[in-house]
Amino acid sequence: MTKEEILDLCGKAAREAQIRDDNCARSTLIGLQKYFDFITDDVVRASFSLCGGAGAASGSCGTYTCGLLAVGLKYNSLPEEEQADPEKAKLAEGKFIAFRDKFISEMGTTLCPEFHKKVYGRSYIFTNPEDAKAYGELTEHRYKCADVVEKATRVCAEFLLED
Repeated sequence: MTKEEILDLCGKAAREAQIRDDNCARSTLIGLQKYFDFITDDVVRASFSLCGGAGAASGSCGTYTCGLLAVGLKYNSLPEEEQADPEKAKLAEGKFIAFRDKFISEMGTTLCPEFHKKVYGRSYIFTNPEDAKAYGELTEHRYKCADVVEKATRVCAEFLLED
């Protein structure tokens, strides 16, 4: 497969999952899992809790946090490996910082409420019951968020393909 075909495969699968499931975090990993076999079903299952800005707390976007999970799965070492070779921790840190910078460069932010402002013209804070209700009533939110999820998944897949 070409790089562009891989990005299309991952992005399309993530978009479809977001429209179907309305969970940006899990959808990102479902998309990446189409090509990257180190993303296991257990990681996809666990990622459900990261939607809505990490646990519906309106913090870091689920696509970003799950991108970090994918980067960690590829580059992070176990603690005992880092203790034996401290350079492994430096490599991992360099990778997640590089991913963060790429994500911000491509997406403009890592924060869920900032994506809301870009997409809907205002932020929704999910810990505020009125905002959570108003967001849930946006009939187009699955599709608009799917645009963000697809693009973010492509950014992550491209980063994972760099090495």
